[in-house]
Amino acid sequence: MELAKQMLGLSPHSIEEIAHQCGFSGLTGFSRKFKQEFGNSPSEYRKKTLGETTELWSWKIPLSENYFNQLLQLKNKNIWLAKLLTIVIDNLDNELFSIEELANKLFMSYSNLNRKVQHLFGFSTTRLVRDLRLQHAAELLSTQKKSVTEAASLAGFFDAAHLSRYFKQNFGCSPGEYRNTKLHFPCIDVLKNSNESNW
Repeated sequence: MELAKQMLGLSPHSIEEIAHQCGFSGLTGFSRKFKQEFGNSPSEYRKKTLGETTELWSWKIPLSENYFNQLLQLKNKNIWLAKLLTIVIDNLDNELFSIEELANKLFMSYSNLNRKVQHLFGFSTTRLVRDLRLQHAAELLSTQKKSVTEAASLAGFFDAAHLSRYFKQNFGCSPGEYRNTKLHFPCIDVLKNSNESNW
């Protein structure tokens, strides 16, 4: 039933489809068993966990503490976003990690995941993942004083040139120049610690 619970929170499939995927022959038996274990019917649980805000919010890299707090609020309201952040953070150093792989881990199609991210943030999943990589690279440069090459590798960029190109577009300076700037709020570190203690 834990799988059913996870799929109800993440999957775009109907409750009946999820029931069949979890080995139940019909919806009635699935609903009864689910309510016995979790205290809510599958539809009540889905409604509770998938409540999404329709308000788009400001997003600017590097994330300030204020923006980060907004992200935490969204994460707490949307279980799929909490899972997305966990998966992306766990794969920040993997340059080959794809949006398709992310969608699969969330039990979603690529298009459905992109729709949900677009609805919540106003831009694509590709940009969200890239921005999280940039945020991580910025923190590695400013807090740990990593070299540009090290930061690129640890944040999942192909090489230092790849990081530098996107870095200049978003930060208005090179990664090397950024190493000497004032420390920004360490969003990725806080999210990592949150993942380790809560998820």
